[in-house]
Amino acid sequence: MRVPRSTLTRFLGPFPPAPVRYSTLHSHASHSDYELWPSIVRPSDKIYVGMSGGVDSSVTAHILKEQGYQVEAVFMRNWDTLDERGTCPSTRDWHDVQAVCKQLDIRCHEINLVKEYWNAVFSHALDEYARGRTPNPDILCNKEIKFGVLLDHIARRLGAFQWFATGHYVRTARRGDSTVLLRGADRRKDQSYYLAAVDSKHFSRSLFPLGLLDKKRDVRRLAIAAGLATADKEESMGICFVGERRRFDEFLAEYLPQHAGDILSDNGKIIGKHKGMFTKTIGQSAGISGWQDKWYIYAKDVASNCMYAVQSRYVHSHF
Repeated sequence: MRVPRSTLTRFLGPFPPAPVRYSTLHSHASHSDYELWPSIVRPSDKIYVGMSGGVDSSVTAHILKEQGYQVEAVFMRNWDTLDERGTCPSTRDWHDVQAVCKQLDIRCHEINLVKEYWNAVFSHALDEYARGRTPNPDILCNKEIKFGVLLDHIARRLGAFQWFATGHYVRTARRGDSTVLLRGADRRKDQSYYLAAVDSKHFSRSLFPLGLLDKKRDVRRLAIAAGLATADKEESMGICFVGERRRFDEFLAEYLPQHAGDILSDNGKIIGKHKGMFTKTIGQSAGISGWQDKWYIYAKDVASNCMYAVQSRYVHSHF
């Protein structure tokens, strides 16, 4: 069923005029091409919502519950190591999920995927950093864990799998016999990039209620109006296993050997030092002081343990 606009405006207030067309990953789709969830979703269907403890997934569960669907929450625990404050971020998030589910009067399930996450995501990320590359663990997590192992666990532990919903700012649309991924309407929050590696077969049974909403204008306001426990929770900007206050290079140094080396200019002159190949990525500031023109890393050579940098006025010729 297409969600009546009046239902959402009851919580969000008036919507601005919708753009005639959206740019998408695969094609351009007009507003009328998209439904918040497919017409084949029945009121009796059970929808499992992947909840992370943040405001986005909380509002997702709230919207679906308000629509009258049978909603249950699933929280996946991917990490069990204490952070710099001596607590586990996953534990704090699980408590927030439980608080929101209690408010919404829905069941919540915790599924431990620490081993699977380590093997499929974290170990791969470490290998990439060791090779001097910069992986994106979130992309791999969505592909291998959230839309992979987690869905298998839901089907095996919780019963027949019908629908899976998340708080991602993306949309989907039917193209012939396939369901394709589209960008979210809120371009500042669009997360289609993070789901681009997910097998498209999963999108035919996935729901993304936030796809047409604006984070600042709509989602926060909806969370506050509903009195959700996560309404004022700050947005997480770090990778889940690092923590919010920790330097990423210090974290990686606990798992990878850290060998200092030279930073060279494009003519081979030593202009600075680095603390390890994983401490800087391509395009990042080289952190070299004493120059009026900033230096940026444009290449890394793992064999010689050297990084190469170029000054900002020449940066376009190296990227």
